[in-house]
Amino acid sequence: MDVPPKSRWSVTAGSGDPGLAIDDHYATMWRSDPSTEPWLEIDLGVVATLGGLEVYWGKETPIRHGFESSLDRKTWTHLCRTQHGEGGQEVFAFPPVAGRFVRWKCDKPEPARTPEMIEINLYSPADAAKVVEQGRIAALGNAPVKLASGESITVDFGYKRFPLGAFIKWGESYGTVFSANLSDDGANFREVGRIATGDGDSDSFWWRSTTSRYFRLTVHAASSPEGAIVNELKLRLLNKDRMPFGEFERAAQAGRGDLYPQSLLGRQVYWTVVGEREQPAEALFDEYGNLEPQAEAAQITPLLRLGGVLHGAPASEAISQSLADGALPIPCVTWSMLDIELRATAIAHAGEALVEYCITNRGSLPQDGALVLAVRPVQINPYWQHGGHAAIDAIAVDGRRVWVNDRIFAAFSREPESVSVADFDNGDVIRLIENEPRQTVRSLRSVSGLLSAACEFGFSLKPGGSVAFVLSSPMWNGVVPRPDIAFCAVREEVTRAWREKIGPRKIIVGDREVSDTVEAQTALILVNATQNAFKPGPRNYDRTWIRDGSSQALALLWAGSIDEAKAYVLWYSKRIYQNGLVPPILNLDGSVNQGYGSDIEFDAQGQFVGIAADIYRVTRDRDFLRAIFEPVVRATRFIAELSARTIALHGPESWLHGLLAPSISHEGYGKPSYSYWDNFFALSAWRNCEYLAIEIGDKDVAAHAKTKGQEFAENLARSLRMTTERLGSRFIHGSADREDLDPSSTSIAFEPCRVEDVLPRDFVSATYDLVSHQIEQIGKPEFVGSYTPYGIRNLNAFVSLGRFEDAFRLLSAALACRRPNGWRFWAEVVWGEPQSPEYIGDMPHTWIGAEFATAIRRMLLRENGDALELFRAVPDRWWEGEGITLHELTTTFGTANLRARRDQSQATVDLKLSGPAPKRITFRYPGAKQARADGRLCDIHGDVISAPNLHRLVIDF
Repeated sequence: MDVPPKSRWSVTAGSGDPGLAIDDHYATMWRSDPSTEPWLEIDLGVVATLGGLEVYWGKETPIRHGFESSLDRKTWTHLCRTQHGEGGQEVFAFPPVAGRFVRWKCDKPEPARTPEMIEINLYSPADAAKVVEQGRIAALGNAPVKLASGESITVDFGYKRFPLGAFIKWGESYGTVFSANLSDDGANFREVGRIATGDGDSDSFWWRSTTSRYFRLTVHAASSPEGAIVNELKLRLLNKDRMPFGEFERAAQAGRGDLYPQSLLGRQVYWTVVGEREQPAEALFDEYGNLEPQAEAAQITPLLRLGGVLHGAPASEAISQSLADGALPIPCVTWSMLDIELRATAIAHAGEALVEYCITNRGSLPQDGALVLAVRPVQINPYWQHGGHAAIDAIAVDGRRVWVNDRIFAAFSREPESVSVADFDNGDVIRLIENEPRQTVRSLRSVSGLLSAACEFGFSLKPGGSVAFVLSSPMWNGVVPRPDIAFCAVREEVTRAWREKIGPRKIIVGDREVSDTVEAQTALILVNATQNAFKPGPRNYDRTWIRDGSSQALALLWAGSIDEAKAYVLWYSKRIYQNGLVPPILNLDGSVNQGYGSDIEFDAQGQFVGIAADIYRVTRDRDFLRAIFEPVVRATRFIAELSARTIALHGPESWLHGLLAPSISHEGYGKPSYSYWDNFFALSAWRNCEYLAIEIGDKDVAAHAKTKGQEFAENLARSLRMTTERLGSRFIHGSADREDLDPSSTSIAFEPCRVEDVLPRDFVSATYDLVSHQIEQIGKPEFVGSYTPYGIRNLNAFVSLGRFEDAFRLLSAALACRRPNGWRFWAEVVWGEPQSPEYIGDMPHTWIGAEFATAIRRMLLRENGDALELFRAVPDRWWEGEGITLHELTTTFGTANLRARRDQSQATVDLKLSGPAPKRITFRYPGAKQARADGRLCDIHGDVISAPNLHRLVIDF
């Protein structure tokens, strides 16, 4: 018998309202109360033949769970299970089995997780997902399946869905070469992923956004002559086909696109952050002027009604984004339509996200119109970024206030003339008001999760006339919005506070884009930060890594925000384990994050030690040194334990001998590997520990660190060379056990680690030729792939290697991939097609921003022991206009103030240092014929001018 309709089912559970899991409403969900073993049981009412099931999960998902069936509630039969739950839409299939009762159980639930089951669907064999190859359906959650080389598992979803990737758990034998393929018709397949270095355990595929009906896993070669064993094949599907978000998407695609959030149209949206220092809550403000005041909250969209017709920013041909003073975190979006300009400016103040909508008539005739502010159940953070739907189950407009889900959501400086509130009916509130204002009831409730509202504010403007409306929205609960606040005064106050905090601009060059972008990173790091922690982003990366944090702390240190850098390192030092393991990820409350990567990212050791040493070098703060020295020693000595693990497995003849134990800290490694990234940081830790021990006067620790550092350097240098020779390549590889090439990970050997002496010099040139080629490729108009701005690290390598033209080309490429340029920051991933709906990590990504700021600083000024290196790599355009100024720049030689100007034949550089004088100063100036330092002739070697010390340098060219 087929599975009966849900109206005939009954359901029980250990807690909560399990009926919400079978109500066919995809905007509701069952949540179990926290318990040791949550369970749910369905009674179909009759015995039916089961062939598969699907579960739609909310944000909280179980990792290990499974389903059983029974005819009598006494004897239970295993249906399917997974040890690797990831949420989304889970699809299971199994050989036909008769059952009346179906039970779900969660194994070893995590105390912090409360599973959120949106809907469960049970299917008869004819309606369930199928496997084309006979006898292999068990791989979808039931039992192991063996595949000989050349064989496949082909899954038919039954209709086109949204596959994101696949996870394979292997048995004793595994695929060494295997591929993932998709098809719309089951006949013509396209490869979306291939792994040629499989080594067992598990493997993952992720691919670009697409739709397909069929998925195929093919094993091309296996570790055993008998073939590979697939213990579990897990398909990653986006759970939006029946979800409210999918309905909203279809409505937007059928309507006028400029009136809807662009993510609903499958277009990438870029945003910036609006927040206050030392506050964890942040609002998002997107490139069209839309506001998301809280994480996972609905967004507010500004529209213009002109001549009775609605218009949205995406349809404007003149749209721009900017920051206050070019760099302060007060973003502005300006767009126009039919001679009416709308300028939206956002600020954060006292827990409020405030937006001023200033409307100006740029035409020669008077105009009447209206500002329309629409509240929509969609996050700015799009669904492919783990955002998407922001359920609105209740909405009300009361005078000048808007309430969403029974909480104050926003307030306006003026009461709207027209208010429309709507439930979803193949469209949101826009379908009611697109052609004219519409008054409706001002309050609604619904289980659709798709309520929306629109408020209209009329205006009448003479040519050149302006009018402003202010919106206030709380960034966290308990804040009362104050839209009557004098926006201009608050904007001036916030601007002044930011300027006072970060001080006058530290780096000024003739290229304003560079100066603005460097300064912007300081404020953005502080906006993303909490009282103690530096986060790399406001949404997806809402926690702190020492990897990201150490880089951001260095950028702040060099920008003069010394106290913040110190506080972060001291806070982190108190969380290092007794055995010396540095937890790589902390939650914002200081607890150790137990998510993916917890305690198996061993780059953390060297990153903690490195930033501690950098702070002491600059500050010479003896109290700070005493506070961090013992944690530094403990963290460094744990490196010896990590090396000992490898030594125990791999003797001195192995290329792995002496390296750190495998970890996943290198970007993109799905399972532990012998990453050279970790080892560069580890070597720097030994050397920094030696330095700090000498400074504090601990001769024993200094001698031990020196010996271990020399031993580690020998093993690392040997391994790097052996790996290249073993693979028969000309390149320095990213790890010792994978055939990967990632020069940006090698570049940390130059900066910040300064351990480039271990790199095999005869392979360096070819390695960075790869980067030069990549810069050329990504600059082509036809480029459609992706890359990460982490490649900014290669600036340090190019400069150190004297490849200045490559450095300047990379700098131009880095500036070109800011989106939007006017907001002066990067996402973690950049796609050649700007509107491609693909994962971009988070933005503003302040780890990347920190890497940029520190790289530019090193191009202009770099300490090298007791020597000061100036203008190591300066593009000619940086000399334009007023030339180059370094103002109160924090260095190991005290604060540096420098002014560099030039005319047709001569350049003049004035330098003042407040601290100990360097023993030698070098200055690179191509084409210098003669140079005098304080009137004395200087040595010139190639392009580099050298002097014992100087206050004024005059260069003839």
